[in-house]
Formats: sequence, structure tokens, C-alpha cells
Amino acid sequence: MELTNGRIKIRPIKEEDKYIVKKWLSDPEVLQFYEGRDRPFTLEMVEEKFVKGSPESARCIIVFEDREIGYLQYYRIDEEERKKYGYSQSQEVIYGTDQFIGESVLWNQGIGTLMINEVKKYLTETKGADLLVMDPMVWNERAIKCYEKCGYKKIKILQQNEFHEGIWHDAWLVEYRPEQKKIGVGSVEERIEQGVQLRDRGDIQASIELFNMLIEEEPRNASIHYQCAWSHDALGKEREAIPYYEKAITLGLNELDLQGAYLGLGSTYRTLGEYEIAKQVLLNGMERFPDHNALKLFYSMTLHNSKEHGEAMEILLNLLAETSADKTIQSYRKAIEFYAGQLDKVWEQ
Repeated sequence: MELTNGRIKIRPIKEEDKYIVKKWLSDPEVLQFYEGRDRPFTLEMVEEKFVKGSPESARCIIVFEDREIGYLQYYRIDEEERKKYGYSQSQEVIYGTDQFIGESVLWNQGIGTLMINEVKKYLTETKGADLLVMDPMVWNERAIKCYEKCGYKKIKILQQNEFHEGIWHDAWLVEYRPEQKKIGVGSVEERIEQGVQLRDRGDIQASIELFNMLIEEEPRNASIHYQCAWSHDALGKEREAIPYYEKAITLGLNELDLQGAYLGLGSTYRTLGEYEIAKQVLLNGMERFPDHNALKLFYSMTLHNSKEHGEAMEILLNLLAETSADKTIQSYRKAIEFYAGQLDKVWEQ
């Protein structure tokens, strides 16, 4: 990658750049934010990490008005990072970047914004990135403000994400999506799908905001209420999810979503300790969908919470006998089904 735009240039790192990178990473003011003041770099460390580095990363020097001022690297995130960030199920092309301005006298002059915007444009337009991510430590407010100015959004806290100066620090996962400006635009069905995608990508609060906006437009659309309930549940706001589930069921859902709504509402009441209501909701669902095994499973969990252990075990054993592909279980299926309803009976000679 070699970009030139006005006063800023980003070029591949060279062997001779190791001397200036060492200078930057020997400066406590820089190390406070990058690598740590307890870890000043030697030339050998710079050469190993920044000149040679990982073959998966493109390593660059930032030049401002013909002066080397900082370092940047970009890379496609690997499976481990996808899992950590919550993108393991996503098929998107995702790039991460790391960067620092090594000349502290140039901080707070807008150079970081110029640099981030150029890299953002290159990765999305030339490399085909669907998503860009970074994970600045939560206390690095200057960097976070810069990223937000460039269109990145805070998604979630990554707890104990980075070991820095002898302490594990939380970080913000921030992301940039080229299509973010299009969120909230399109048909109702398209916007519902946008909300689902936001939730699946981890931007759950944004999905709730979009669904609530849609509810104002179409208050009798059961699907919007259902998806809004699901997003509240995903955010851990179970109590707030309940009226959306109930409204969705009342308004009328398609068969698949109705199954999910009964299960979601019953499970939510169960997690809140309201077991009798949970039992009734799940029973209603089971009456409507008698072959839905997940409803039976959650009903058995609710029976356990209500101290109805015998009936709970009976349901679970029958489910196990009916659905398990394990050969040893299937060989005893008749016995399991026979004993399921009479576990406490003592058989005397």
C-alpha cells in the first residue's frame, strides 16, 4: 500500500525505518499509549516486530509533509479475533488496523483523522472490506474521539482485552461500516433486516433504536415487535423485552416467529423468576405446536424451578429417548420411556 493525499503519505516500512521507530518507542509519552512505558524497544525488538513482523500484516510508515511521523499496520482479522469480537458467524471481509503518531508534538492537530480516513477509504474501496475494527483501551479517550470523528462507532466493551504496563485493561470494540449511512433507509422489510444484521453483528442498542423507530411508523407490525423483543433479550434487558413479545403474539406472527415468541417470552419470564407465568406461556406454545421440542425443554426447566422435578425429568427423558442419535441410548429407548414417568417407584420382588 502506498497512498499520497495532500500533505499525508502512507508507504510500506523499510529496513532503515527501524531507527526512527525505535526513537518513537523509547519515548515514554508515546509508550504510555502504545506498548507501555515498562517496555521501551531496542533495535532488535523493532526489527523483529515492526520490520519483519507477521506476514499477515501490512506494515507502513506515516509521512506528513515529507517527515516520518508514525506507524500503521492493517490486516484481515483471523478466526481467533473474529471469535473474540463476536464475528465468528459473519461472512464479511473484516480488517483491523493499529497505528500511532510517534511525534507527540504533532498530536491533536488533526493528522490522525487524515490518516484514519485515508486508510478507511483504501481498505473499503480497494481491498473490499465490509467492516473495519479497532480495540482502543477505554481510557484512551483522545484516540476514541478521533475514531468516532472518522465514522467509527462504539459497539461493546471487551473486558481485560490488553495487558498494558502490568495491568489488564478493558477496551472498546469500535467498528466502521461503509453502509452505516444507509441504516434506516429502505422498505419496512429491508429495515427489519438491517436491524437483525445490526443485532447479529453485536450493535444491539442500534438495532433496538431502529426497531423502535419502525414501531412508531407501523405499530401493528407483529414482526417488528418480535425482533425488538429479541434484541432486548440479547442485550440482557429481559424485563423490557416482555411487552414486545406479548404484543407480537397478540398481533399475530407467522408460524416460525410465533414459535420463537412463545419460547422467548416463556424463557424470559423463567429467568425473571416468574415461574407460573412462564409455565402458562410455554404450555400455550406447546398446545399450539405440540411437536416443538425446544418448547418442551424450556418447560421442563421451568418445572424444575417450580420444584416439580418428577415431571421435569419425565419430559427430559422422553425428549432424550426421542431425539438422541446415540446408539447406546437408542438401545435402551423402551426402558427409558418406561421409567420416565415412574422414577420414584420401587420395584419389589
